[in-house]
Amino acid sequence: MTGENKKPYGWRGTIHDFLLVSRQEWRSALDRHHAERMGRPANDHQGAMWERVFDVFSKELKQLVQVKPELKHYTVIFEYEVPHASVRGPDVVLLGSSVFVLEFADCDEIIQAHVDATNAYACDVQKEHPEPNKAEIIPVLVCARAKDMIRRAGDVIILSPDHIGDFLNVQAEIETDLPVDPDDWLALGS
Repeated sequence: MTGENKKPYGWRGTIHDFLLVSRQEWRSALDRHHAERMGRPANDHQGAMWERVFDVFSKELKQLVQVKPELKHYTVIFEYEVPHASVRGPDVVLLGSSVFVLEFADCDEIIQAHVDATNAYACDVQKEHPEPNKAEIIPVLVCARAKDMIRRAGDVIILSPDHIGDFLNVQAEIETDLPVDPDDWLALGS
């Protein structure tokens, strides 16, 4: 479940796995991955953002699987590196019937540069994973300090952290295909 050498992510598992992993084990996997990728430890700002992401996802995903227990088998990938991309990848990729590309920004309002970066990550994912069971790629920007926000800017969904579970719940209602197989999906991008 945790990132090993040469893995294109910091941590990977099902939502169920994530809800059981300790913060320390999860964070250690991200720290190791960052140090291997960047050749230096993560700075304090990055570490604080990871802690916020862990807290948000723990709360939102726990509530989501209480409403829709079948979603506990969806795969969540943290700190995904898009193969052959020239910039870092998205903070989180969630594999359901759709592929959700989530980027967390430390802001309380919509900033166009964050929208553009989220869209670019989704485009990079689409290029490297061109038809994973024909799954739709959905870019999602999470404004980490915002409250009660659900908006759209072009193809990018913009949410406050408190609406991640709500958004995924609604999306799950309209998904009809089987979830994307994470091993096959990752192999497509190799």
